[in-house]
Amino acid sequence: MSPDLSHSQMGQSVGAKIRAARLARRYTQSQLAAPDFSVSYISAIERGQIHPSLRALEILARRLDLNSTQLLPDRSQSDNGVPSHSPSRDGDEIDLVLIEGQIAILHGNAQQTIHRLQRLPHKGLKPQQQLRQRLLLGWAYLLMDDLPRSEQLLLDVEKQAKEQQQTPILLHALPLLGQVYTAMPNHEQAQQAYERCLAEMENALPHDPFLQSQVYNLLGQEYVYLEQIETAIEKFERAIAIAEELSNVTYLQKVYQDICTHYADMQEYLLATIYAYKCLHLQRQNIMPLKSEIYHNLGRAIMKKNQEEARTYLEEALQQESVLQDTLSQASLAARMGEWYLLHKQLDQAEGCVQKAREQALSAGDTIIAVEALLLLGRITYARSQYDLSDTHFIEGLDMLERLNIPDELSEQSALYAQMLEERGEEREALTWYRRAFESRRRINNPLRD
Repeated sequence: MSPDLSHSQMGQSVGAKIRAARLARRYTQSQLAAPDFSVSYISAIERGQIHPSLRALEILARRLDLNSTQLLPDRSQSDNGVPSHSPSRDGDEIDLVLIEGQIAILHGNAQQTIHRLQRLPHKGLKPQQQLRQRLLLGWAYLLMDDLPRSEQLLLDVEKQAKEQQQTPILLHALPLLGQVYTAMPNHEQAQQAYERCLAEMENALPHDPFLQSQVYNLLGQEYVYLEQIETAIEKFERAIAIAEELSNVTYLQKVYQDICTHYADMQEYLLATIYAYKCLHLQRQNIMPLKSEIYHNLGRAIMKKNQEEARTYLEEALQQESVLQDTLSQASLAARMGEWYLLHKQLDQAEGCVQKAREQALSAGDTIIAVEALLLLGRITYARSQYDLSDTHFIEGLDMLERLNIPDELSEQSALYAQMLEERGEEREALTWYRRAFESRRRINNPLRD
């Protein structure tokens, strides 16, 4: 089958799916098209005359209440669900499976990625495809808490990416490897992985500021674990500075459009497609959750260093224009200010700050900022001897930590709550939470126990 014919059939498959979904919802072509597309564009897609861009596919899927992968073309498959062998088609279809794997991870379905990628025919993969397959598997195993397998895959990717001079893949493997070491926990090796990543970024093109900000944030957390607070603060401040630039939506779009264009010009169509999707994914998520998390970590580090300096910093930060435009960052800083008041036994001021933080954070769903606010409210109401209310806040916050899958924090906070229960004579309840703390700690040290 010629490449032109294969592409034509691909367009027909996508077009047929869009038409079927449109008719199922009783939409006209005009209703589906407006306001982003013309009726003639939708008609051409449905007839298989043109293939929609990834951006168009995302928009159409959203209007049809579908996931974009549901509109991707069906492939000739063997019984186990992997592409059948046809030399003229395998390359494109393998790239498509890799893209689907990354999209599945971004949507929180690591198990689906593992299932799909493990069944790719090894002999049919080009060197770059093999690297990306192993990278995605390493990422998926990290999300599944299979740390030894994730570490081995990512170390292999690091070595081969250097040998093949595949810098983009290397830059994505190193932060994942750092997260593996953090979860083990092995903070020195995590710190080294993040430092290697930043060093590689110095001369790498195209420049990815979002990834750079993430790595500085992760590196700052490692320095906190290593009790190097001054260095941690320096890394968090660098992450904030980069994140401030990314708060400009126009700038963020341009960055990822430039990266996509760069890879398209190099005929690296897999990477170009992934960055196009990443641009859309980040546009939906926005940069605000990253900024608020950095402020969360920076505030913790400054509190460890000097509490008086921390209050000055928090008061000044809460007045910054960029923070005033970001509800989640306001919540993060307000919660930290509430902690400051709590430590200085000013309970009324503490409760006022943390209640405000809770209201702001909960509107964003499950976040580490909302957890912080709930646990602080638990401590404040405990200090007031309002034990029933304290229990409610603690349990809500700890359950949210469980959903966020942060076992080290869950272990620490569960043990703290158990200790508070024990202090007020609730030994049986305390034992339950000590067990939960132990289970969370065991999950960190032995992720394969299940």
